[in-house]
Amino acid sequence: MDNKFFVELLNKYRKGGGTKEEGQFLLSYYELFNSEPDGLTLLGMEERENLKDHINKNIWENINIQEEQQSHPIRSKRRSWINGISAVAAAVFIIISMGMYFINQSPSKVQSLITRSEQIKEHRLIHLPDGSTVIIGAGSKLNYPSSFDGLTKREVYLEGQAYFDVKHNSAKPFIIHTGKVQTTVLGTAFNIKAWPDETEITVTVIRGKVKVQAENKTLGIITPNQQISYNKDKADVVRKVVNADEYLAWKQQDLFLDNVTVAEALELLEDRYNVSISISDEQIQTNRFTTTFQKGASLEHVLKSICEFNGAGYEYDKQKASVIINTK
Repeated sequence: MDNKFFVELLNKYRKGGGTKEEGQFLLSYYELFNSEPDGLTLLGMEERENLKDHINKNIWENINIQEEQQSHPIRSKRRSWINGISAVAAAVFIIISMGMYFINQSPSKVQSLITRSEQIKEHRLIHLPDGSTVIIGAGSKLNYPSSFDGLTKREVYLEGQAYFDVKHNSAKPFIIHTGKVQTTVLGTAFNIKAWPDETEITVTVIRGKVKVQAENKTLGIITPNQQISYNKDKADVVRKVVNADEYLAWKQQDLFLDNVTVAEALELLEDRYNVSISISDEQIQTNRFTTTFQKGASLEHVLKSICEFNGAGYEYDKQKASVIINTK
């Protein structure tokens, strides 16, 4: 959601205006902020004191209004609801308002107030709010919104290496920020390598099409088996044709899956072992479990583990490279 619009909406409610639907919208964003308390660390001591004073003032204003309601019962119900919005939005309002002061200098800091941060020690599968998936490399960090609802773009911030499989949405482009470089897609699969201590940022496309930019300048639009490398120090760009699979070898290492569905895990198996897998029982597809796909493990070994955990069996036709999973 646009920050200017957010502030305007908050101002409207602080003055007693706005619809009930707009109020619920604000409440949902407050909950997102409230679940990420680390956002307060972005503020200096003086800003924190201002925030404390603002909230304190807001509390006393609400007490005074509650006293007024006792003498004006007809207006009580609507006033009470609006004041509830004002109270819960107060903290967000002051932080976003102060954030507008430095938004042009540091947009990622304002964005991080409502993002989740994943910094991991092992290769890991992450599911984004829009249904896109990311295999993030060990030691990498990914910041992403708790929800893309109300936003005109799907923006995430990466440090390290990750493989993205993005759900198509022509009305809401997906943008990956890696320092000065931005990679924009509508729906595709690609690999990004962008370690902070390395001079080059590399984008490699597996399928679909992506646009790579740096400092508002388009470096190129690339398609499958094409790659763009950007030198951060020299601002040089190299574009070439590659075998994309060679840049995905890291994906075949041990991969930690946390609370995934059987269907999600099997999609990864299809990709890793180049097979087709179908499930006869829809209920099995939604079962959730946690596991690790180990490098070098045979398909049969992995299938046996998954099926035993979920009370299922499987039939594997090696000649047809197909697997059918059934209930026992």
